[in-house]
Amino acid sequence: MKLVANVIRASLGGARSLRALSTAMPKTDNVKPTEKESTDLHKIETNYKSPFSLFKDWYKDHEIPDNQIASKALTLSTANKQGQVSSRTLILRRLDEDGFVIMTDNRSRKAKDLKENPYASMVYLWVTMQDSQILARQVRVEGDVVQLPTDNMAEIFEIEPLFCKIRAHICHQGKTVDWKQMKDHHDKLHQEVENNNLQLEKPEHVVAYKIFPYTMEFYESLGQTIADRLLYVKNGNEWEIKRLAA
Repeated sequence: MKLVANVIRASLGGARSLRALSTAMPKTDNVKPTEKESTDLHKIETNYKSPFSLFKDWYKDHEIPDNQIASKALTLSTANKQGQVSSRTLILRRLDEDGFVIMTDNRSRKAKDLKENPYASMVYLWVTMQDSQILARQVRVEGDVVQLPTDNMAEIFEIEPLFCKIRAHICHQGKTVDWKQMKDHHDKLHQEVENNNLQLEKPEHVVAYKIFPYTMEFYESLGQTIADRLLYVKNGNEWEIKRLAA
């Protein structure tokens, strides 16, 4: 938990503060070597014309067999029609060729925001060790959001663990609850599932959204170097690529 707290505190200080993290970070053996010229100015080496190709590479680099959630965690930010922004941590449920799929309760604040203002941003942050140096990577995504039809997200709910399915049935996300009543409801439903081999169907309020990006920005630094940033901007069916100062 101390390690997680250190990462969170560093990320709150902005992307530049990632270099200040303790060198006691876990080593990820499957991270690909990052090319570095003889300069303290870092450079992201890629020939990809699509940001999804680069994202998939980074995503695979940071997949941890014993902790799949770590690579899939993201921060999703939404805003209502008054412009009030709210953020929360979610899990990427599916990566499509043209967008990112998440799942939630359509009675939640994020769902209400998206009904009023169907745009969102998401941030992925991965910090690992490479050759005894901190490798920090961040991906920022901004785009339009569309709710998916049930037949395009049913498999996402089907593979959920039991406790998540029970949560979907007993929790009205964001609503004030009495813990004892919630526990009684949970225990009763859990017992019914166990005793009767009950298969919990997806409730109507469980929905999936897909973010179709119009910009994707990649940030990377290695050790005590000045980070590099690549910005992909959608222009029709093509992506324009720009290099940004850190």
